[in-house]
Amino acid sequence: MVRFWVVFIFFLINATFASANLVVQIHLDGVINNGTTKYVVRAVEYAQQKNADFLAIRLNTPGGLLNSTRDIVSAMNASKVPIGVFIGPGGASATSAGTIIAMAANVSGMAPGTNIGAAHPVAGQGQDIKGDMGEKAVNDTVAFIQSQAQLRGRNVQWAEQAIRKSASLAANDAVAEKVVDFVADDFDSFVRKAAEKIGKPFQMVPIEHLEMTKAERVLHFLGDPNVSYMLMVLGGVGLYAEMSSPGLVFPGVVGALCLVLALISFSTLPVNTGAVALLILAVVFFILEAFITSYGLLAVAGIVSMLLGGLFLMDSSTGDLRLSLALLIPVVLAFGSIMLIIGYMFRRESRGRASLELEGQVAEIVALSPSAAHSTAHGRVQLRGEFWDFRWQNEPRKTPAIGTQVRIKSRDQFLLIVEEFVP
Repeated sequence: MVRFWVVFIFFLINATFASANLVVQIHLDGVINNGTTKYVVRAVEYAQQKNADFLAIRLNTPGGLLNSTRDIVSAMNASKVPIGVFIGPGGASATSAGTIIAMAANVSGMAPGTNIGAAHPVAGQGQDIKGDMGEKAVNDTVAFIQSQAQLRGRNVQWAEQAIRKSASLAANDAVAEKVVDFVADDFDSFVRKAAEKIGKPFQMVPIEHLEMTKAERVLHFLGDPNVSYMLMVLGGVGLYAEMSSPGLVFPGVVGALCLVLALISFSTLPVNTGAVALLILAVVFFILEAFITSYGLLAVAGIVSMLLGGLFLMDSSTGDLRLSLALLIPVVLAFGSIMLIIGYMFRRESRGRASLELEGQVAEIVALSPSAAHSTAHGRVQLRGEFWDFRWQNEPRKTPAIGTQVRIKSRDQFLLIVEEFVP
């Protein structure tokens, strides 16, 4: 009989501790964007798969995209695992989008010296949204945050003022106004108080910190407004430079890449669509490498585009479909190298066939070397839609200009020997 009770108590204790198995922790630092969304959604799915007792989000954000915030809140509301938001450490804030995320948590706490609020919607560069669109954005956001406040039993009136009047509160005031549940000195203290609030014994449970994946980090970096702006500017300048001086290649390659990344950054292109665009751009770069003398630049651009496209398209945060970087990087490098070799061979063969027909042809100068006397090539000409480096057979009688026509005398591998063209 004694043995029975010993076994019974053992299984009872084991079952008690087995019910409290894991707390998952993630950190949201910086702007809320596509990378943040993928991170939170993956964390919710991971916590559910591990049958965790609690998912704790340490939050410090100046705000971010409303669409990304909606996706995060939707994942939090659908979670079967209780979710807590801790605004910390001291000096951190949950403003704008962060306020809504904190409102949507099952339990929320703040560290001393933190603040919450100032959630009035603004445009991409921080300016007010004017007219009917501004009123529409404000009313929609008010309804959004109020629905979360009602769902979690928080202060609905203050939630509205946080949107309409950019109301803000310090930690102790936020507790007094029933905006958050309590003040916690640090993260461990937050977990203990959250366990008491929820009524689950996970105070002493191991805490697993879930890091961002590489793709999530890249997306989070690209989602920074400053980075988005610079990508758009570089993209426009690069394409303009390429159209102004055809054949430079480098500005056009950089411009195309920057524009696609900027569209992903601004959420104009969904991440998966942007990934497909990058893969298509990679194919275009590889094909152009066979026809344009870029000295491998187009092949390198194709490798970068394919690597980013593969990283975004099949990131491990999207569920069971996982693509390892250990597989992606060697495959992309091998494919890029093969395409570079094929392009070189194709270009050599095609130019070899045409070499007999080049003598006597007339080409047009599209670029001149600033230091022609000390360089192998004196510039670049366009012939039949192709760009060739050239060198003068004899010095011209006068300084040539862009658009000057020249006659081809011979070819030295990829270098054309030319003379002045006299009609």
